[in-house]
Amino acid sequence: MAKFVPCDSSVPGSSTSTMMYRIADKSFNVWFNSPAVKSSLLGRAVDETQEKLKTDVIVPADSAEGVTHKFSFRIEAFQALAKLEYTGWMKAAINYDAKAAATDVSFKEKLFSDKELVLSHKGNKEQGLSMIGLAWQW
Repeated sequence: MAKFVPCDSSVPGSSTSTMMYRIADKSFNVWFNSPAVKSSLLGRAVDETQEKLKTDVIVPADSAEGVTHKFSFRIEAFQALAKLEYTGWMKAAINYDAKAAATDVSFKEKLFSDKELVLSHKGNKEQGLSMIGLAWQW
């Protein structure tokens, strides 16, 4: 049941049609990611298409102490997502979800060997949320 029904179903302002759309979307994703569909002709065609929509651009450091810059572009057409990630001086990511018309931007800067300062902003046509946080690895 948890695979199909969103756990955050009590989100204020959620309409019945929005909830039905989310249940249908989750159900489709579970079906599409099943082993039977993934190994079918349709599943393989979708995976091939997704792979062709990925590009990495790497700008190597010009010295041993220099910084290598990497830009990763991803378009996940069947999920209606576009992603841009940067690693180099810091880590940054921009994600756009066309289904939700929402954008998520985040910047991460390493403070210590296991801690990062995280600045993020999530927004859509109705609201925006900016956050500052501290993340660490165990």
